[in-house]
Amino acid sequence: MNKKFYGQFIKEKTVQLIRQFFLNQNFHEIETPTLLPSLPLEPNLYPLKTTWTHKNKDFFFVTSPESSLKKLISQGIGNCFSIQKVIRDLEDIGPTHNLEFSMLEWYEIGKNYQDLAITTQNLILYLHRGVQKYLGIRVSNILKYQDTLIDLSTPWYSYTLQQLFQKFAKMDLNKNLTFSSIKKTADKKGYNTDCVTSWEPLYTQIFINEIESKLPTNKPVIIYDYPTQMSPLCKPCKNNPSFRQRFEFYIGGMEIGNAYTENTNSKDLLIQTKKEIKFRQKEHLPVHPFDLDFIESCGKLPKCAGIGLGIDRLAMIFSNTANIQDVLYFPTHKLTK
Repeated sequence: MNKKFYGQFIKEKTVQLIRQFFLNQNFHEIETPTLLPSLPLEPNLYPLKTTWTHKNKDFFFVTSPESSLKKLISQGIGNCFSIQKVIRDLEDIGPTHNLEFSMLEWYEIGKNYQDLAITTQNLILYLHRGVQKYLGIRVSNILKYQDTLIDLSTPWYSYTLQQLFQKFAKMDLNKNLTFSSIKKTADKKGYNTDCVTSWEPLYTQIFINEIESKLPTNKPVIIYDYPTQMSPLCKPCKNNPSFRQRFEFYIGGMEIGNAYTENTNSKDLLIQTKKEIKFRQKEHLPVHPFDLDFIESCGKLPKCAGIGLGIDRLAMIFSNTANIQDVLYFPTHKLTK
């Protein structure tokens, strides 16, 4: 193997193995649009805008294949997946971020987020063992990443977000779901809240500083059940509607994917979308046209669950590199010199 392209070749093999995994289970692979005139409005996701000069029409680069896949699912296509380049604006580049990146997204009909967690664990183990075979090394469930041995054997560690906040931040997240409440907590903890005007930046500060950095690294970690204001496209938790059926998973301390049981209540989705519009207008953040067809399609979805994960970050894990540039042929920073 050409060592100059080691990480890129690992990513190439990872993509091949992803296709094998899902095609062996009779999933449909969908080629979804890169440009759309309207998109879902989700917290912290901002698309890059372009204009079709010939028609003088604005389009947006998709931030995920989600809206197109859900429209097909609402029409009965069944289990499906997509591997797509996506672009997200208002994000910097760095060791784990690039302006454009490769995303895997898949949906399972008749399943919920807990079912999806099982598929996710099986997929990652399948990919890891496939990469080991590709490299000609002994096949095992142990992954070495940045001098840490990670056991990919199932089941992985799992916690609810509320459990982690209680354990590491010593706070009841359920009692800190408003801006005023979490601001009081953050003030007591010594965070600078002078210029903060909304809930999520304070949540993020506490999570990154007091929880994310303390997650176990000897096994992957699944974090379940996120606040409603962060998770508008997710189905509410049965025992607490202030939280939604969503999980994120981490490997080696790095977030890899985000999953949820799909919210099929189109009225709720429209309410959440309008809340997001008002928030962005108040905070002077970009507001793109929202996709009403998408919201209506979600109301026609069967029971299902979906997940998106970063293929580049997976390739980083499998090639034991701490920099996303090492798995990309043309990282953004090289194109902007």
